[in-house]
Amino acid sequence: MNPFRFLGDLAHIAAKCILIWSIHWNKSAEGISFLTQAMYVVVFVTRYLDVAYRFVSIYNTIVKVVSASYVLGLMRWIYPRTPESQMAWKAAGTSLAAACLFSIVFNYHFNLTEILWSFSIALESACVIPQLILLRETTVPTVITSHYLLALGSYRALYILDWIWRYVFDNVVDPIAVVCGILQTALYLDFAWVYYSRQRVKLRDGLLVDSEDYKRGWIVRWLSGKDSELPLEPPGRDGIPIDEEDDAEVHASADNSEGPPAPR
Repeated sequence: MNPFRFLGDLAHIAAKCILIWSIHWNKSAEGISFLTQAMYVVVFVTRYLDVAYRFVSIYNTIVKVVSASYVLGLMRWIYPRTPESQMAWKAAGTSLAAACLFSIVFNYHFNLTEILWSFSIALESACVIPQLILLRETTVPTVITSHYLLALGSYRALYILDWIWRYVFDNVVDPIAVVCGILQTALYLDFAWVYYSRQRVKLRDGLLVDSEDYKRGWIVRWLSGKDSELPLEPPGRDGIPIDEEDDAEVHASADNSEGPPAPR
């Protein structure tokens, strides 16, 4: 039995459980990318189409397909979530288009099942991109915790060891899975460096990630706009920040409430 595959699957289960628990505990999905979760649903549905006509495993059916759909349902109908920017939508659309092209060009057999499998592998490598963009842009505490990110990163790291194990002991190499897995792992490693290089607080039970922190990364910085800066406060009317605008309204209402001076 391959221990790294088993431990990687346990880390993936832990990440899903932590995410679902955190959403229910906080009664919110703030800071979680709806696009990332939707892409994961597409990944697992296209990869495990055979669950419709033959049972493969509890792990593939429950942990991947059902849990991803459950999280998406919570975000869509139950708990509030953070709106995502045009940049995140463009990144998701580009990832879907690139995965489609990749699956048509690179597959082991040119049939529907193999093309969809290759598509799911390619798309999974880019699923985290909208989440990284959202974390860069968010200005409120999120329900994502450092434990969730640690479990998700461990899942990818253990799967790399699984590839090495399979090559050494089984003489098996899957070029498509390896190439896409390296890309996905590079995204996680780059974000991990950004995440742990600063000791601040924004993520609940975790650390802060802001536009300054993203300059410390390479891949994440490039994906999220390396030269763009987020405004500290959204502009109000006539370009006045909302806080200052509210203060002005308070002072104006106070002056009006005093009324005309009393006659002598």
